[in-house]
Amino acid sequence: MTEYRDYYRILQVHPTAEPEVVQAAYRRLARKYHPDTSHDRGAKMQELNEAYEVLSDQRQRQQYDLWYRRHTSQKPLPATGLSWWRTLIPTVLTLVVLVVLVLDLFRLGIRGFPEITILLLTVGWLVYHFGGFKQSGS
Repeated sequence: MTEYRDYYRILQVHPTAEPEVVQAAYRRLARKYHPDTSHDRGAKMQELNEAYEVLSDQRQRQQYDLWYRRHTSQKPLPATGLSWWRTLIPTVLTLVVLVVLVLDLFRLGIRGFPEITILLLTVGWLVYHFGGFKQSGS
């Protein structure tokens, strides 16, 4: 293994996944990327086969896990200093929108303009989805 290949990422499973989960992920991806369904996906299928071959064999997986832990421990950790912003900002935006909505419902808000609530909902949704606040799926 001279070149770094993240077999867990290729098969879209967690490093602690059970063999049954690895097999199910391989089968799902093999159906999707099989060369019979699309002629330009042969390289992806070869990559899936390589990953599954290593992760399905207990001995090879143990060796790969040792190498994987060494390799991933040398990577710099992502900056976590601003990670709390990723949950705080959408939460605050949601609370503001809810407060304005409730005030609009009781006609106590900004002169009872429901358009402002709709505008705030739209801006909040756009910021959340296109502003990089969504959690990435692993």
